[in-house]
Amino acid sequence: MLDFGLTDLVPEEYNTRLWSELVDGDEITGKILIGELERSIIGEREFAQFYMVISNSRDRSKWVCKFSSPYSPETDTVHIAVGSALYTFLDSLHHVVNRTPLNWKENYYLHFPQFQKTVNQSLDTVTVKAVPPVNDDEGLVNLVVTSAVIKPETTSSAPATIYSLAEKDPTLLQAYSSLRNKGDRITIKNISFQLKSFFDDGDISEVDYENALSALKRLKPSVDYL
Repeated sequence: MLDFGLTDLVPEEYNTRLWSELVDGDEITGKILIGELERSIIGEREFAQFYMVISNSRDRSKWVCKFSSPYSPETDTVHIAVGSALYTFLDSLHHVVNRTPLNWKENYYLHFPQFQKTVNQSLDTVTVKAVPPVNDDEGLVNLVVTSAVIKPETTSSAPATIYSLAEKDPTLLQAYSSLRNKGDRITIKNISFQLKSFFDDGDISEVDYENALSALKRLKPSVDYL
């Protein structure tokens, strides 16, 4: 018998709400999902649109937000200009998750497949707050991410080397880069000493320091150097 995806499971009912219903100061918390990319031509430019859905199981609400931005099909890249609603959302998400400064880049170039994969596979819930738009002609509030919960990593996906771990943790990457620039041997012990030095000098917070040490302890199999 061929499996056509037929099931007896009844989908949960949610009350669909739209971005246009939000006003300044509103907050939404729920599971986040990034939909598929849709392409369109406006004048001589190609644009991409995609939906972001935030579902709150407590009040059974599903908030649907549509973003649109110039698109380069050759590289599957979305161009995000400063001041746009997508810029506000993405910049604040990057700030909350990766601890980068706000308004980190003047413009962003977003590789959409990687963005969609990371959000859908790695983020659990987010909280966004409605704020006044930077550009008044947009007619919608902007969405600022104020918190995000990352899904716990499984043992099977645990990084195997110091470098692969550092790629996922900006604090560890800072320590890794510092050791490499000084020509020091990169070992777990040396990384730990470098982190302690950063913490003592006030370059990283106690939370970042403790989280980075905990991440080092999860390396499987244990590694000494690259």
